[in-house]
Amino acid sequence: MKEERIKLGLNQAEAAEKCGFSREMWGKWERGENRPSSEKLFSFSKIGIDIDYVMHGRRGETAAMPSESLSAEEKELLALFRQLGSGSRKELADYAAFKLVVEKKAQTALGKVSNG
Repeated sequence: MKEERIKLGLNQAEAAEKCGFSREMWGKWERGENRPSSEKLFSFSKIGIDIDYVMHGRRGETAAMPSESLSAEEKELLALFRQLGSGSRKELADYAAFKLVVEKKAQTALGKVSNG
């Protein structure tokens, strides 16, 4: 977390303020005394911190993407998704694919009714 903050050219107080936290809390996170919740991690992503790197030590895909390319909702979903285990990720991906099929079928059915 410290490395990401420094990469952005911020001190602890500045980073904490931008995310809406106290400098003391930020310091505890950097020292590993506490772990931020997923909601707090989402606020980190808003200022350009690579959450995947903070949590897992690997650079995430969002680090290479301009933050403007993802909506706030997409960033939140991605942050939560990355915290899941691989089994849960697969379940979520399967459910999303299922919902897409259902929505497409519903749209097709509506098109047939309005055109018919």
